[in-house]
Amino acid sequence: MIVVERGTAAGIYLDEAAEDDGGLRRVAESFAADIELVTGTRPEIITEPRQLGSTVIVVGTAGRSRLIDEWIAAGKVDVSAIQGKRECYRIQRIEHPGDGVQQALVIAGSDKRGTIYGIYAVSEMMGVSPWVYFADVIPEKRTLLDLPDTKLDVSSKEPSVKYRGFFLNDDWPSLGSWVTGAFGDFNEVFYEKIFELILRLKGNYLWPAMWSAEFSVNGKSHPLANAELAKEYGIIMGTSHHEPLFRAGSEWQRVYKDYGTSNLWDFARNREAITAFWEDGIRRNKDFPNLITLGMRGESDSALEGSDQENIELLKEIILTQKELLKRYGLEQAPQVLAVYKEVEKYWYGTAEAEGLKDWEVLNDVTILLSDDNFGNLRKIPAGQEQHRSAGWGMYYHLDYHGGPHSYEWVNTTPLEKVWEQMSMAYDYGIRDVWIVNVGDLKPMELPVSYFLDLAYDFEAWGTAAINRTKEYTERWVQQQFGHAADEAAVCGIAGILADYTRMNGRRKPEIIRQDTFSFVHYNEAQRVLEQAGKLVEAADHYRRLIPEQLQDAYFQLVYFPAAASANVLQMQVYAGLSRLYAERGSVLANTYAGLTAEAIERDNRLEQTYNNGISGGKWRGMMSSAHVGYVNWDAAGWSYPQAAAVVPVKGPLMIIDVQGTEQGYTSGTAALPVFTNLQKETYTVTVSNGGDAGFAYEVAAYADWIRLDPPSGWTETAETITVSVDWDKVQGACSGDIVISGAEGTVTVRAEIDWIDLNGVPPKTFVETHDVVSIEAEHTVTRVMADSVEWKTVNSYGRTLSSVKMYPDTVSFSEPARSPYLEYRVSIRQNGEYSLTAYVAPTNHLSPVCGLKYAAGFDGHNPVIADALPPGFEGGNHDNGAWCRAVMDNIHVTATTHTLSKGIHTLRFYGLDAGLVLQKLVLSAGPLPYSYLGPEESYITSAELTEDSL
Repeated sequence: MIVVERGTAAGIYLDEAAEDDGGLRRVAESFAADIELVTGTRPEIITEPRQLGSTVIVVGTAGRSRLIDEWIAAGKVDVSAIQGKRECYRIQRIEHPGDGVQQALVIAGSDKRGTIYGIYAVSEMMGVSPWVYFADVIPEKRTLLDLPDTKLDVSSKEPSVKYRGFFLNDDWPSLGSWVTGAFGDFNEVFYEKIFELILRLKGNYLWPAMWSAEFSVNGKSHPLANAELAKEYGIIMGTSHHEPLFRAGSEWQRVYKDYGTSNLWDFARNREAITAFWEDGIRRNKDFPNLITLGMRGESDSALEGSDQENIELLKEIILTQKELLKRYGLEQAPQVLAVYKEVEKYWYGTAEAEGLKDWEVLNDVTILLSDDNFGNLRKIPAGQEQHRSAGWGMYYHLDYHGGPHSYEWVNTTPLEKVWEQMSMAYDYGIRDVWIVNVGDLKPMELPVSYFLDLAYDFEAWGTAAINRTKEYTERWVQQQFGHAADEAAVCGIAGILADYTRMNGRRKPEIIRQDTFSFVHYNEAQRVLEQAGKLVEAADHYRRLIPEQLQDAYFQLVYFPAAASANVLQMQVYAGLSRLYAERGSVLANTYAGLTAEAIERDNRLEQTYNNGISGGKWRGMMSSAHVGYVNWDAAGWSYPQAAAVVPVKGPLMIIDVQGTEQGYTSGTAALPVFTNLQKETYTVTVSNGGDAGFAYEVAAYADWIRLDPPSGWTETAETITVSVDWDKVQGACSGDIVISGAEGTVTVRAEIDWIDLNGVPPKTFVETHDVVSIEAEHTVTRVMADSVEWKTVNSYGRTLSSVKMYPDTVSFSEPARSPYLEYRVSIRQNGEYSLTAYVAPTNHLSPVCGLKYAAGFDGHNPVIADALPPGFEGGNHDNGAWCRAVMDNIHVTATTHTLSKGIHTLRFYGLDAGLVLQKLVLSAGPLPYSYLGPEESYITSAELTEDSL
């Protein structure tokens, strides 16, 4: 169907009766603007049937649009698939529906939001991204707009989750600075942009900004303009978990004198004033669509004072008061929600001393909004019959957080795989009424916001049954933003950048990467992550050069800045750590790394300035202003860039040798390289650096013919790297040899040793011990055995290293290993003795008050050892709980069991007991593991022919 040709556009018909619905009129105008953005021609919006041209787009809600209803009655439009459903649309092209009309594109909704979703679905067909305003994604320009008929016969599904939206939070300094500069305040001019974005993303729900904003007061034309606009658009408003009965958190301290003399936000001591304050909120907002928040927390979102029993009884009094107020104003049937957030979870479930709220019949008509732990890991979720409570369940999830143990308020640090795994589990446990996600400043969270809302809208397409589709989703999303200007390879490459930077940030958030987070000594770890960061920046630069000018601003916002800036923070910290390491060795290489640290700091400032002032004509001024480096407190107070170290060179040359795997530097004596093995055929490095102010020549001599050196000699002012490898054609077994390095009148000997491992009799698919460890990526199983229809499945690219495995269905737990599904691995160990098996498990919390995160591990069919990845006293979401803080900062649970083993081949079984367990890695070690953040790299395996879903 041709919508625009040669400067002539089909009109957009909106029924005159529906014109009273300002929201549809606004969206029709937005749709016309989309067409104009694509073609340069703006369609006319018409409201009289006599104005219909030969080609027309007709929009409206079935049952409320006279023309659409006439065509339905005449059998020309079929809405049977959407009738009686919530938020559905029908897109249908019809021919000769009426006099003078040759063809019409009908966009009919089952209700107003359904109609709006249908309109914006056609916008997407034209190439207009939902992020057209909020990321400056400019669609491809076309003078001929021809929509393929194959896309014009669509009946949408009913959304999977009833209320789907986001929370603008932690909104200063970034979002607040931008909003006040661009709009003057959090007013209706700003919220028009937000409401349109929500609807383009098929959401319907919003918690507005609240740090210093008051949604129902901040209107520009008049105080309630924001609320009135939300009603026009069909957006259901809420207030955050600690803002009951329509009142913004900051309102109380501003107006408390209207209700009394005390400013105490304490219901027990200031009941009358707070009740009157709430009543005014109801009176003010009762005519607007809201999901009404009940309950109460302390001042500024803090915990209530008092004992658990006292607080539970106080909450009952508060809720009874709130419900009585709602009844007084005819809102007793209005949808209500109680947020079980932080310590309120304890009040919901109760304690040994106090009965909780969960069986209190007063809450039977209230949706219970559960929460993650503020770091994207679900806390306790409903089980059994609890899942079927009539008022349902919701989930408050976080992509941004201001609180302990540390805040993260900058770029995205939550990989889509984590969102999928956790929110799919929420849905599987019956949490299907409310999904709300804290997005902080909104930007630069564009990708995860899209994903979260798409997952909520169409769980069947993207949820539990669609395992390992996050890569496909990301590529589709990139296609939506850049597809008309990027070929398939570029789309895949850009999607890879988005996945890689969020995975990098997911390992450890940028705010808390330290100079010593990654080991400089063990497993070449710091050097490996530094290389990964460098490759990420190279890829981002590469595709930046390929993107056309009109999409450069969008690429910078959506891809380049978050990837390059995140990588730069990691590089900055590693460079600073290397400067300190070489300063301790007395090497002038410290000064080189100090210079690289300074360059990274300057680059961080430059990237931020470009975002705030250099793109989109300065449109985003202030949006990227959050501190994001070197946190020393839970918040940004006291943050600083890393302090690099420098050395003053001695007079003349001074040769300093450091070898991979060793912390100290050598000016004389003997050092040792890590052992070479005939299995992994390792390559190691030796660095020749200078401690003096004069350069020197050096020579490297190998005293064994199998040792390869590159280069064998050279000159250095600062440092040079020598690569040491083995000519395996000249080695028949275990042996050793020396490397002698001479220069600046000094000599250092480096010992090289080969550990020859005989694989005779070792079966395929066996991990072989080298360097005293067997390191196994969890997906690389020999066999997987299900139990009671529960099986282990691989979740690709989820976790800190390769991937993860999890039991599905994810709602089933097992009481004993003999009845549980298990994983098998084959290992070959080289000595008798006691081994530690370290399990690296995703930082999941207790899913119920009575479960843990238990598993069992055993060898060769012997009784397994049962362990719990959650240590005694673990309390998810409590920033005073050290074990939980470590888990979310490191993004891992690490637990060890002890096993006595003999030299030879063994079969390791890993049994899943508690639902929710996500295994990432196993390490079997003959001694204590040295410090590293990610653990040893995967060991040698005798064959790559592993289980099918690991290939």
